[in-house]
Amino acid sequence: MWRLLKKLFSGPEPSTVTADSEVIRFDQTGFTRSSQLIRDMGWREHWNWDEIDGFGFSFKQAMFPDPWFGDYMESEWFIIVENENGPEHIYFDADWLNIDNLPPALLQNMPDLDRDELRKGLHNAAGGFHYYAGEGQWLGWRRPKPAKRANAAKKPAAKPKTAPVKRPRSPKKPGA
Repeated sequence: MWRLLKKLFSGPEPSTVTADSEVIRFDQTGFTRSSQLIRDMGWREHWNWDEIDGFGFSFKQAMFPDPWFGDYMESEWFIIVENENGPEHIYFDADWLNIDNLPPALLQNMPDLDRDELRKGLHNAAGGFHYYAGEGQWLGWRRPKPAKRANAAKKPAAKPKTAPVKRPRSPKKPGA
């Protein structure tokens, strides 16, 4: 009864996530990026660990200038996934991850993650929104390519190309 009265007078409990916010999560199943816009557009929201080929940090000029301050630089994390057209970078805001407190699932599934390389990018981003000379991408982890097997890598020798054989024309018969 008291809960009902409290709810009646105070209203519903506020949602932990606003409707237009983006949610980023690394867990045992993989990487999830979700928002209302992503759901409305029907875009993919989840990638399994075996689909992720890389992880890094990007510091680049924003695509659209700020109306009051003009051009500025953006700091973003990214993962690399393979799609039907080749590698695709999935970007998300730099505020989502702290280099000194990365999610355990990310560290577990990205062995040999080079945090020092990522710190170089973060150091450049610390130069500020107008530090254009600091632009770049720093790749902290790349999935190792599978080793080629010696026997499977050898292809059979291709047949040498030869010119087509010219066949002699038969002489025309007189009166034909």
